[in-house]
Amino acid sequence: MEKNSLKAKTLKLLLSIVVGLIGIGVVLYFDLDAKSQESQSENYCLAEAIYFEAGNQPLIGKLAVAAVIKNRVKSSTYPNTICGVVHDGPVRESWKKNGTYYPKRHKCQFSYWCDGRSDEPRMGSITWKDSSQIANWSMLYLPSVLIKPVEGATHYHATYVHPNWADHMQKVVQIEDHIFYK
Repeated sequence: MEKNSLKAKTLKLLLSIVVGLIGIGVVLYFDLDAKSQESQSENYCLAEAIYFEAGNQPLIGKLAVAAVIKNRVKSSTYPNTICGVVHDGPVRESWKKNGTYYPKRHKCQFSYWCDGRSDEPRMGSITWKDSSQIANWSMLYLPSVLIKPVEGATHYHATYVHPNWADHMQKVVQIEDHIFYK
């Protein structure tokens, strides 16, 4: 009799866990489905930055770039939105179209944004799919254990360049060919 009671309790516990997980899944599904336009835009900007800045990096490198962007959003020194952070930099008005502005070449916070090349990711590519998934995941849940190596970092650069600000900041870690600072 006691064995059946234990089985019943175990089954009840498992059933409540499954129902709980399904409930969380439903909430996340509808929460993501009901995301505001702004939230979708922020997610796109994060995916775009991951794609161009860390598309060739391993998972930890992509997460580190996402963490730096999110750290900047939290800082009062930078814009308070993801799109604001990744598109931060001086702009100039187009000589062809009044009212159209472009980033000044090589003056942006993130080099891809003002390098003069297209900022349109290849949507069907594996790199874009990975970048989008990592952005989604980072927006919902960025586990501190994975970003511990770059905790507090607000800057990074590729190993093949040495920006002037690097000498005035504390090096935190190097992941592949990116060096992170705070």
